[in-house]
Amino acid sequence: MSELKKHTVQHTLCMPLRGRMIAARKYPDLFPDRDAERIVRELGEDLAQNGLYRLQYMWMNCVIRQYDLAWEINEYLRLHPGAAVVELGAGLSCLRRQMGNDTNPWYCLDMADVIALREQHIPRGEKEHNVVCDLNDLSWFDKIDFDPAEGIVFTAGGLFYYFQKEQVRRLFCAMAERFPGGMLAFDGVNALGLRGVSAEVRLAGERAGSYFSLERPKEELESWSERIVNVTEKDYADGYLKGGYRKTPVTRLFNRVMRTFHMSFMLHVEFRAE
Repeated sequence: MSELKKHTVQHTLCMPLRGRMIAARKYPDLFPDRDAERIVRELGEDLAQNGLYRLQYMWMNCVIRQYDLAWEINEYLRLHPGAAVVELGAGLSCLRRQMGNDTNPWYCLDMADVIALREQHIPRGEKEHNVVCDLNDLSWFDKIDFDPAEGIVFTAGGLFYYFQKEQVRRLFCAMAERFPGGMLAFDGVNALGLRGVSAEVRLAGERAGSYFSLERPKEELESWSERIVNVTEKDYADGYLKGGYRKTPVTRLFNRVMRTFHMSFMLHVEFRAE
């Protein structure tokens, strides 16, 4: 991928893209992704030498995360049909296209080099906006057209691992103040799970550091601000997607270990309405 500097956080977006491509080949009707293989081909990515993606567990996790986030978005939109949807660190996610959502304002936020790739490879919807920003520079708040009466839902897939905990705390507290009544859905890990994330990154040929973990998500996140409320978690692999594919013995083993040691989970975080 010549457009992105290797061994950077931005280049890690290749990991879920590869996984989504393989999952779409194996289970095209599970949660259709009709873009991933085309994008991989256009980028000239060579997957042949990377044994990491021979494991069903690895590539299925990529599409499962998309499914989990889509479920959270749809649940929020059921109660707030006019809400804006914001993908933090969107990478080359095609979530809006997977969901077939042409109705809601949709914002995809990422660094300049990533947004350049989105503009080149992913057709924008009529209400979709690609926004160049550094999420730690909170001026991006001003680029979102937020109406408290309509609501707003944020997602972040595979993002916060690469942030320091203080950066995440500052971001969440500021979002809770600026976007009352909003909701954020993202995937998280505990300290043991973070070691697994780091190992996966290295096996994928990347070197980006991983930092952010949570041991008791509800207690920790709600202690950050009185405006962060109703934090709930679900199992990453089976909390939303109840079936639709046959798990290999290795996948079942990995899922059991992750669940037993609370290594990965999906989190739902609400911002108190004014």
